[in-house]
Amino acid sequence: MLLNTRKIYLFLAGSILSLVGLYIGLMPTDYLSQFFIETDINVAVLSEMRGMGGNLLVFGIFILGGAFLKRLERVTMIISCLIFASFSLFRALGIILDGMPGQSILLALIIEVIFALLAIPLLRRPKTSGLDSIATQD
Repeated sequence: MLLNTRKIYLFLAGSILSLVGLYIGLMPTDYLSQFFIETDINVAVLSEMRGMGGNLLVFGIFILGGAFLKRLERVTMIISCLIFASFSLFRALGIILDGMPGQSILLALIIEVIFALLAIPLLRRPKTSGLDSIATQD
C-alpha cells in the first residue's frame, strides 16, 4: 500500500469527521451541553443534530476510504477540503454576525482552518514523489 501525506491527511480528516459525526448523531444532548446549551431541547432540534451528525459520519467514512482506496483519493481530498473550508467560513461568519463563541468552538475553528489549508497544497501536488512515499505496493 502506498502511504503518502495525502493518505495520512485523509485518514486523520476522515477519522475526525467520523468520530464527531458519531458523537453528535448518538449523543446530541451531550454534544450541546459542552457548549453550555441546555439539554432540555425540542425533539426537532435533536433530530436536526442527529441528521447533521449522520451526515458528518457518512462523509467521514467516505473520506477515510480515500486513505485506503487510490481511486477515491482525489475526490475525497476535494470533499474534505470543502467540508473543512465551509465549517471555517461559516464559523467565521458566525463570529462576525453573532459575536465571539466559547473556547471549544474556537478550538474547532482552528482545527477546521488547519485541515482546510492543509488540503489545498495536497490537492495541487503531483500524485506522489519519492520523498512522499513511506511504503510500497498499492
